[in-house]
Amino acid sequence: MQVFFSAVNAVLLVTVGIVVANILAETGVFSRLSSFTGPFCKISGLSDACVLSIVAMGVNATAGKSMLAEYYRDGKVTEREVIPILIMGAFPVVLGESLFRVQLPAALILLGPVVGGIYTGLNLFSSGIQALFALLYSRRFLADPGHVIAPVPAAPVAALALNRGSVIAGCRKAVPPLRRVVPITLVALIVFSLLSATGVMDGVAAAFDPLLRAVGLPGESAAALVAQFVHFSAGYAIVASLLDGGVLTLETALVTLVLGSMVVITMIYVKYSVPLYLSLFGRFGVRVALVTYAASMAAKVVTITLVLLLF
Repeated sequence: MQVFFSAVNAVLLVTVGIVVANILAETGVFSRLSSFTGPFCKISGLSDACVLSIVAMGVNATAGKSMLAEYYRDGKVTEREVIPILIMGAFPVVLGESLFRVQLPAALILLGPVVGGIYTGLNLFSSGIQALFALLYSRRFLADPGHVIAPVPAAPVAALALNRGSVIAGCRKAVPPLRRVVPITLVALIVFSLLSATGVMDGVAAAFDPLLRAVGLPGESAAALVAQFVHFSAGYAIVASLLDGGVLTLETALVTLVLGSMVVITMIYVKYSVPLYLSLFGRFGVRVALVTYAASMAAKVVTITLVLLLF
């Protein structure tokens, strides 16, 4: 029953995100952002279509990635641009959809203002350095105007309106990506649930044990990492309990939380990101998933190193 509700919730969120993004596109909102995205286009060397996709990810991650895939299939975004865009898009996703709307309130309540606030800042730092390196990469290797295949056509003034026509057109355009994304999402959720029920995911959690010893964390930290597979708030609660009991210091608590975020990212990739990228980009989605996942893990390692140096 829990699997059923999780699947329904995931499908609803994906559906709403993609439909809303397509409706907004039909109103001309994203095209009107060109005056704001223009300067960033010049700095990064990316096309307007690329930057609009990043902006859309800040509104809804799935919708923004779906928009990027549509631009990619239409030839408005090159293959070389896709991965830097997704890595840069991680920052607005963390800043908006993942952090301030969900994780920040939970972190402040469960971990307290000090630990919760510092950990929130570390999450922003982690996604920020990913975005910075992706920006530098795009500026160095994609700044050639020849990479901009086709600009996104500007919407006429009259199109900037939310009406019955734009809603219907947006819903119709949302159907093709939904036909690709929804089935693969459902299959991924079912497979993940079976792996969890058979104890396979416990084995994945145990794989983090050598890393725990390498950074000098107590064995009790493993409980927080395993709890992250259930929900990030469960990991927060265990870390808070270990802090209260004197088992963890501020430093070891922060390192445990960052390692826990690596567990959460791994789970998200297994459950959602890999199936989503495969559905949106086909075989190219495998490389997209591997590179973006590696970028996330590398940023977390840098963040852990920073914690060890500062605290």
